[in-house]
This record gives sequence, structure tokens and C-alpha cells, in this order.
Amino acid sequence: MLQLAVHLGANAGRAAGFIMILALAALGAGCVTPPERAPMTGVDWLERREMLQEIEEFRMEGRLSLNTGRRGYSGTVSWEQNDDIVDFRFRGPFGFGGFRIHGDPEQLRVKTTAGDELLLRDPEREMTERFGWSLPVHSMRYWILGVSDPGLPATEVPDEVGLLESVEQAGWAVYYDSYGEAEGLVLPRRLDMERGDVRIRVMTDRWEIPGAAPRARR
Repeated sequence: MLQLAVHLGANAGRAAGFIMILALAALGAGCVTPPERAPMTGVDWLERREMLQEIEEFRMEGRLSLNTGRRGYSGTVSWEQNDDIVDFRFRGPFGFGGFRIHGDPEQLRVKTTAGDELLLRDPEREMTERFGWSLPVHSMRYWILGVSDPGLPATEVPDEVGLLESVEQAGWAVYYDSYGEAEGLVLPRRLDMERGDVRIRVMTDRWEIPGAAPRARR
């Protein structure tokens, strides 16, 4: 799959579109007014963090947008997590610019609706080297749940009711704008991720979390 780099180099226009599309691992339409935070009382942040980090299976549907500093994209996204296996699908307006990221921490396979395919064994490093930006797929599975990645050092800022306001991790700054109730849990509705010139916004619309633990409920 590494041979794809040669193919992309020979097709500069197509490569640029592919690169920018991938960058889409981002957040949804900024024009939507976010809901206010769900009221909570008596929630312990450390207990909440432990419970959410232990969630191994979920499905999220929503919207995402990306700005790389030079170009921007937006569309709908679905994220399905099953233990360490991620299945991330993006579709741009009218089905244009769709792609799928599927795999585990050992390797990720990227396929676009244009028929391109790429295999990444070290996603953060390889994407940075090839495209000048990276998409933190493996940490994002935790960030979209409202917690830090337990496998990496983090600087966390929870609020007075036990919800994460921001986290800095792996060179990324993640800011939580609003929360809502889903599956009996209080989960992020909108979050923004920043690293260098890359800005990603995610707005979650629908969750499925089998066997959500009671400890996460209000």
C-alpha cells in the first residue's frame, strides 16, 4: 500500500483532494447553535473518567468539519468502536469525498470512494510525514466520549460538576463546548480539536452504547 504515495505524487490534483478529505476527521457545522450543558450534581470526575475509559463498544453518528489552514471540509460521520477495532466513515455533501478508516492500533486501512487505498502502520507519524498533518484516530475514540486517552500523558481540566472542559494530549488541545444526555449517559455534543493549523470540530447526533454502566448515569 505504500506504493500509493507514488501514485498520488503523479496525480497532484487527486492527491490534494485525497489528503484534504482525510483531514476531515473533524467536527460538524459550526453554524448550528449548541445546546447548553446538561445539569449534573455530585459527580466525581475520576470515577466518571474511569468508567468512560472502560467503554469498549459504541457507535456514534454525527457531523464533522476540518480546516487545515488552507482548505476546509464538512460532512457526516459514523464511528463504530469494537474493542480496539475502529470503523470510521465520512461522507461529504451529496456523497462527494467519502472515505473509510478501518483497523486496529497495529495498522489502519484507508479507502476512498474514488477507489484509492492506503495502509498506515503508524498513522500519526506517516500522515505527518506525507501530508503535513495527522489525524489522531486512536485517541479520538476516547476524546469523543469526553475523556482522555488512558495510554498517554494528559493535562485535564474538569468543571465543577465532573465534566471535562478541556484536555491537552499528544500535542492536541481538545475543548468541550457542550454536553447532552444519550443512552442514559452525559456525553459530548460538540468538541473542538486543535493542533498547529489543523482545526477539527465534531458534533454528535446519535449514540449507541451497549450495556452502558450505571455509574456514568446522572
